[in-house]
Amino acid sequence: MKLLRVVANNFKLCEDNFTIDFIPKANKTADDKEFELHEISDNLYTFTTVGIIGKNASGKTMTVELLSVIYDIFSNFRIKNSIDIFKYINKPVDIDIYFFHDSYLYRYVTTLYKNSLDDTTVLFKNQRLYKREYQKTYGCNISKLFDYEKYQEVINNTDLPEDTSIIYTILKNITIRGIYCPSEDFIYRNYVGAFNLYKLLDNNLDIISSILKMFDEHLENIEMIDETKFKIVYSNKKTREVSVKELYDILSSGTTKGFCLFTFVVFSLKSGCDLIIDEIENHFHKTLVENLVNLYKDKSVNKKNATLIFTTHYCELLDLFNRSDNIYISKYDNKVILENMYENYKFRPELSKSNKFYANAFNTDVNYESLMNFKKELM
Repeated sequence: MKLLRVVANNFKLCEDNFTIDFIPKANKTADDKEFELHEISDNLYTFTTVGIIGKNASGKTMTVELLSVIYDIFSNFRIKNSIDIFKYINKPVDIDIYFFHDSYLYRYVTTLYKNSLDDTTVLFKNQRLYKREYQKTYGCNISKLFDYEKYQEVINNTDLPEDTSIIYTILKNITIRGIYCPSEDFIYRNYVGAFNLYKLLDNNLDIISSILKMFDEHLENIEMIDETKFKIVYSNKKTREVSVKELYDILSSGTTKGFCLFTFVVFSLKSGCDLIIDEIENHFHKTLVENLVNLYKDKSVNKKNATLIFTTHYCELLDLFNRSDNIYISKYDNKVILENMYENYKFRPELSKSNKFYANAFNTDVNYESLMNFKKELM
């Protein structure tokens, strides 16, 4: 299953018809097909990486929160991991999703309501599912991909609870199809959860050592004895058994976050699930971040067509992108809007995107007047 397009209405402060596309709009070169794009079916491509930039309070986090809701539906067939996002949403949220699965294009529409009797539950109303068999000629014509009038409705005869999506009738199995990493550190302070992800793979724990050494050369390995106790193996071969709390206290916050984040990366690349990271640069050296992005562009590593979606303030990361249609600029003007760099800003893709960013070509510059007013207050 791969997402092709997401459209939302009434999601937080997002504008109407808030749209995110995962398929290329610009021409596809041979290099693009090698590094920037996945061919998920004959002549049907999706991005290996998607970047979202913008100034502070422009809606970057809101954008990836929307995607976390979508992946929650596709993974659990209900709103489970993303339930907190609905805490301050008081209107019904309309979503319209296009995705590809087993040789078919699908369109799924529904309205999400908070349960008035239980604020830990979100209900699915007015669910509709449509499909159309994919043809090679559709891949070079976006209008054919999303021509919903050519889709036929899938009749659902399964009696499901109101908090369950009819996507279940197509995908069947609950599995992790997307992982969302918010900018807050709490998600990275979960060694037990990280080790459990390895169990879902081939249980090859050797890669743990290579991850740890990227962040702390004094560490050889960490082993989970049980869910309350771990063993640290140092590079001098000394060992130490510690509790979960002691493990957090002993290791630096950067090592803890690095280990957990790169565990998500391993799971994503090995399983093919997409990874969403809010503020990818937090706690990490720029070189590490660049190499993380490049892992998803390397088909010898990314063999299962996983996609990395991230927000960042590191505009230099944009220069890792040979394309511009996989870069979005978020802005806030009464509503959050999302602009596509290719569609909204026409310039040659070989030009430095970071230089354009610093030249304020995307109207994302820091408010200089506010900075000067702040400085005056300090005088």
